[in-house]
Amino acid sequence: MSSRRTVVSLGLAVTALAVVPAGASAAKITEVGTVTDGRPPRCPDACSVVTRTTALPTSVDGNRNVYVVPSDGRIVAWSITLGAPSDDDRKALEKQLGRASAGLVVLRRGKSVAASVVAGSSIKKLDPYFGGETTFALPTSIAVKKGDVLGLSVPSWAPTLVQGYGTNTSWRASRPTGRCGGTTDERKKDYYVDTTLSVGRSGTFNCLYKAERMSYTATLVPTPTKTTKTAKRTSR
Repeated sequence: MSSRRTVVSLGLAVTALAVVPAGASAAKITEVGTVTDGRPPRCPDACSVVTRTTALPTSVDGNRNVYVVPSDGRIVAWSITLGAPSDDDRKALEKQLGRASAGLVVLRRGKSVAASVVAGSSIKKLDPYFGGETTFALPTSIAVKKGDVLGLSVPSWAPTLVQGYGTNTSWRASRPTGRCGGTTDERKKDYYVDTTLSVGRSGTFNCLYKAERMSYTATLVPTPTKTTKTAKRTSR
Protein backbone atom coordinates (compact mmCIF):
# COMPACT_ATOMS: atom_id res chain seq x y z
CA MET A 1 0.00 0.00 0.00
CA SER A 2 1.01 3.58 -0.53
CA SER A 3 2.88 5.27 2.29
CA ARG A 4 1.01 8.50 1.63
CA ARG A 5 -1.66 8.92 4.31
CA THR A 6 -3.92 11.88 4.99
CA VAL A 7 -5.83 12.34 8.23
CA VAL A 8 -8.98 14.47 7.95
CA SER A 9 -10.29 16.26 11.06
CA LEU A 10 -8.22 14.10 13.40
CA GLY A 11 -9.07 16.30 16.37
CA LEU A 12 -12.65 15.07 16.25
CA ALA A 13 -11.50 11.46 16.37
CA VAL A 14 -9.22 12.09 19.33
CA THR A 15 -12.10 13.66 21.24
CA ALA A 16 -14.37 10.73 20.46
CA LEU A 17 -11.79 8.19 21.58
CA ALA A 18 -11.19 9.93 24.88
CA VAL A 19 -14.72 9.56 26.28
CA VAL A 20 -14.82 6.54 28.63
CA PRO A 21 -17.44 6.38 31.41
CA ALA A 22 -16.23 6.56 34.99
CA GLY A 23 -15.88 3.15 36.63
CA ALA A 24 -15.49 1.40 33.28
CA SER A 25 -12.50 -0.54 32.03
CA ALA A 26 -10.41 0.89 29.20
CA ALA A 27 -11.78 -0.25 25.81
CA LYS A 28 -9.45 -1.84 23.29
CA ILE A 29 -9.68 0.09 20.03
CA THR A 30 -9.99 -2.16 16.96
CA GLU A 31 -9.44 -1.42 13.29
CA VAL A 32 -12.13 -3.48 11.58
CA GLY A 33 -11.27 -4.50 8.01
CA THR A 34 -7.51 -4.65 8.42
CA VAL A 35 -5.74 -6.81 5.81
CA THR A 36 -1.96 -7.08 6.04
CA ASP A 37 -1.00 -8.70 2.74
CA GLY A 38 0.30 -5.41 1.32
CA ARG A 39 -1.67 -5.60 -1.93
CA PRO A 40 -2.55 -2.13 -3.32
CA PRO A 41 -5.66 -1.16 -5.30
CA ARG A 42 -5.31 -2.02 -8.98
CA CYS A 43 -4.96 1.42 -10.52
CA PRO A 44 -3.56 2.79 -12.78
CA ASP A 45 -2.45 -0.59 -14.26
CA ALA A 46 -5.52 -2.43 -15.62
CA CYS A 47 -7.61 -0.06 -13.51
CA SER A 48 -10.84 -1.50 -12.10
CA VAL A 49 -13.21 0.50 -9.89
CA VAL A 50 -16.37 0.06 -7.84
CA THR A 51 -19.36 1.87 -9.37
CA ARG A 52 -22.79 2.99 -8.13
CA THR A 53 -23.58 0.34 -5.56
CA THR A 54 -23.52 -0.54 -1.89
CA ALA A 55 -20.85 -3.16 -1.26
CA LEU A 56 -21.01 -5.93 1.33
CA PRO A 57 -17.68 -7.76 1.94
CA THR A 58 -18.13 -11.50 2.36
CA SER A 59 -14.67 -13.05 2.62
CA VAL A 60 -10.94 -12.27 2.48
CA ASP A 61 -8.77 -15.34 1.88
CA GLY A 62 -11.55 -17.48 3.34
CA ASN A 63 -11.96 -15.34 6.47
CA ARG A 64 -15.60 -14.23 6.69
CA ASN A 65 -15.08 -12.04 9.76
CA VAL A 66 -12.71 -9.36 8.44
CA TYR A 67 -15.49 -6.75 8.16
CA VAL A 68 -17.75 -8.16 10.89
CA VAL A 69 -18.02 -5.96 14.01
CA PRO A 70 -16.57 -8.05 16.88
CA SER A 71 -18.43 -6.32 19.73
CA ASP A 72 -20.94 -3.60 20.51
CA GLY A 73 -19.41 -0.15 20.36
CA ARG A 74 -19.05 2.98 18.25
CA ILE A 75 -17.27 3.71 14.98
CA VAL A 76 -15.31 6.96 15.31
CA ALA A 77 -13.45 7.09 11.97
CA TRP A 78 -12.97 5.23 8.71
CA SER A 79 -10.09 4.98 6.26
CA ILE A 80 -9.77 4.10 2.59
CA THR A 81 -6.82 3.30 0.34
CA LEU A 82 -7.11 4.43 -3.27
CA GLY A 83 -5.39 3.71 -6.53
CA ALA A 84 -4.29 6.50 -8.89
CA PRO A 85 -6.26 6.31 -12.15
CA SER A 86 -4.57 7.57 -15.29
CA ASP A 87 -5.71 10.94 -16.58
CA ASP A 88 -7.62 9.28 -19.42
CA ASP A 89 -9.39 6.82 -17.12
CA ARG A 90 -10.26 9.56 -14.67
CA LYS A 91 -11.70 11.83 -17.35
CA ALA A 92 -13.79 9.02 -18.81
CA LEU A 93 -15.16 7.96 -15.42
CA GLU A 94 -15.90 11.51 -14.32
CA LYS A 95 -17.74 12.17 -17.59
CA GLN A 96 -19.98 9.13 -17.01
CA LEU A 97 -20.30 9.12 -13.22
CA GLY A 98 -19.06 12.39 -11.73
CA ARG A 99 -16.33 12.77 -9.13
CA ALA A 100 -15.19 9.71 -7.19
CA SER A 101 -16.95 9.39 -3.83
CA ALA A 102 -17.84 6.88 -1.12
CA GLY A 103 -19.09 6.52 2.45
CA LEU A 104 -19.00 3.90 5.18
CA VAL A 105 -22.25 2.01 5.92
CA VAL A 106 -23.30 -0.35 8.70
CA LEU A 107 -25.13 -3.39 7.33
CA ARG A 108 -27.28 -5.76 9.35
CA ARG A 109 -27.60 -9.13 7.64
CA GLY A 110 -30.98 -10.77 7.07
CA LYS A 111 -31.84 -14.06 5.46
CA SER A 112 -29.74 -15.30 2.55
CA VAL A 113 -28.32 -12.28 0.66
CA ALA A 114 -30.57 -9.64 2.26
CA ALA A 115 -29.27 -6.82 4.45
CA SER A 116 -30.39 -3.48 5.85
CA VAL A 117 -28.41 -0.25 6.05
CA VAL A 118 -28.83 0.76 9.69
CA ALA A 119 -26.33 3.65 9.77
CA GLY A 120 -23.70 5.38 7.70
CA SER A 121 -21.24 8.22 7.36
CA SER A 122 -21.58 11.17 5.02
CA ILE A 123 -20.37 10.68 1.45
CA LYS A 124 -16.82 11.94 0.89
CA LYS A 125 -15.13 13.07 -2.33
CA LEU A 126 -12.12 10.86 -2.96
CA ASP A 127 -10.18 12.40 -5.84
CA PRO A 128 -7.94 14.59 -3.59
CA TYR A 129 -6.56 11.37 -2.07
CA PHE A 130 -5.89 9.24 -5.17
CA GLY A 131 -2.71 7.19 -4.84
CA GLY A 132 -2.75 7.10 -1.06
CA GLU A 133 -4.68 6.40 2.12
CA THR A 134 -6.86 8.86 3.97
CA THR A 135 -8.80 8.78 7.24
CA PHE A 136 -12.13 10.52 7.80
CA ALA A 137 -13.03 11.23 11.42
CA LEU A 138 -16.74 11.15 12.19
CA PRO A 139 -18.17 14.31 13.81
CA THR A 140 -20.72 12.02 15.47
CA SER A 141 -19.69 8.44 16.15
CA ILE A 142 -21.87 5.60 14.83
CA ALA A 143 -23.32 2.97 17.17
CA VAL A 144 -22.80 -0.63 16.01
CA LYS A 145 -23.74 -4.05 17.35
CA LYS A 146 -21.74 -7.24 17.43
CA GLY A 147 -22.29 -9.07 14.14
CA ASP A 148 -22.95 -5.98 12.01
CA VAL A 149 -20.98 -5.81 8.77
CA LEU A 150 -19.13 -2.67 7.66
CA GLY A 151 -19.78 -1.99 4.00
CA LEU A 152 -19.02 0.76 1.50
CA SER A 153 -21.55 2.87 -0.36
CA VAL A 154 -20.33 4.23 -3.69
CA PRO A 155 -22.80 6.58 -5.42
CA SER A 156 -20.37 7.35 -8.26
CA TRP A 157 -17.09 5.41 -8.43
CA ALA A 158 -14.10 4.54 -6.26
CA PRO A 159 -10.66 3.16 -7.25
CA THR A 160 -10.36 0.93 -4.18
CA LEU A 161 -10.57 -2.57 -5.69
CA VAL A 162 -7.72 -4.91 -4.81
CA GLN A 163 -7.48 -7.88 -7.17
CA GLY A 164 -5.38 -10.99 -7.72
CA TYR A 165 -6.91 -13.21 -5.02
CA GLY A 166 -8.39 -16.68 -5.21
CA THR A 167 -12.09 -17.38 -5.29
CA ASN A 168 -12.22 -17.51 -1.47
CA THR A 169 -12.05 -13.69 -1.50
CA SER A 170 -15.31 -12.02 -2.51
CA TRP A 171 -17.86 -9.25 -1.98
CA ARG A 172 -21.48 -8.65 -2.90
CA ALA A 173 -23.19 -5.66 -4.52
CA SER A 174 -26.75 -4.45 -3.98
CA ARG A 175 -27.68 -5.10 -7.60
CA PRO A 176 -30.65 -7.09 -8.94
CA THR A 177 -30.24 -10.65 -10.15
CA GLY A 178 -29.03 -10.69 -13.74
CA ARG A 179 -27.72 -7.12 -13.51
CA CYS A 180 -24.22 -7.85 -12.26
CA GLY A 181 -22.30 -6.44 -15.21
CA GLY A 182 -20.03 -8.19 -17.68
CA THR A 183 -18.00 -7.70 -20.82
CA THR A 184 -20.76 -7.22 -23.39
CA ASP A 185 -22.02 -3.73 -24.19
CA GLU A 186 -25.42 -4.57 -22.72
CA ARG A 187 -24.02 -5.90 -19.43
CA LYS A 188 -21.54 -3.02 -19.09
CA LYS A 189 -24.56 -0.74 -18.68
CA ASP A 190 -25.28 -2.46 -15.34
CA TYR A 191 -22.28 -0.72 -13.81
CA TYR A 192 -23.83 2.70 -14.47
CA VAL A 193 -27.21 2.06 -12.81
CA ASP A 194 -27.34 3.51 -9.29
CA THR A 195 -28.24 0.71 -6.84
CA THR A 196 -26.91 2.29 -3.64
CA LEU A 197 -29.00 1.84 -0.50
CA SER A 198 -29.64 4.79 1.81
CA VAL A 199 -29.79 4.53 5.60
CA GLY A 200 -32.98 2.79 6.67
CA ARG A 201 -33.33 0.86 3.42
CA SER A 202 -33.16 -2.90 2.98
CA GLY A 203 -32.09 -4.71 -0.15
CA THR A 204 -30.70 -7.89 -1.63
CA PHE A 205 -27.05 -8.24 -2.51
CA ASN A 206 -27.51 -10.56 -5.47
CA CYS A 207 -24.26 -9.96 -7.33
CA LEU A 208 -21.18 -11.83 -6.10
CA TYR A 209 -17.71 -10.75 -7.25
CA LYS A 210 -14.85 -13.15 -6.57
CA ALA A 211 -11.05 -12.83 -6.39
CA GLU A 212 -11.15 -9.19 -5.29
CA ARG A 213 -11.82 -7.03 -2.26
CA MET A 214 -12.02 -3.35 -1.34
CA SER A 215 -9.40 -1.57 0.74
CA TYR A 216 -11.00 0.30 3.65
CA THR A 217 -11.18 0.01 7.43
CA ALA A 218 -13.09 1.54 10.34
CA THR A 219 -12.01 2.41 13.87
CA LEU A 220 -14.16 0.75 16.53
CA VAL A 221 -14.23 1.77 20.18
CA PRO A 222 -15.96 -1.12 22.01
CA THR A 223 -18.58 -0.39 24.63
CA PRO A 224 -16.68 -0.23 27.95
CA THR A 225 -17.41 -2.96 30.45
CA LYS A 226 -17.76 -2.22 34.14
CA THR A 227 -15.20 -3.84 36.41
CA THR A 228 -16.08 -5.12 39.89
CA LYS A 229 -13.69 -5.22 42.80
CA THR A 230 -13.46 -8.33 44.93
CA ALA A 231 -13.13 -7.64 48.63
CA LYS A 232 -9.98 -8.99 50.22
CA ARG A 233 -10.36 -11.57 52.93
CA THR A 234 -8.68 -10.89 56.21
CA SER A 235 -7.29 -13.72 58.33
CA ARG A 236 -8.00 -13.92 62.03
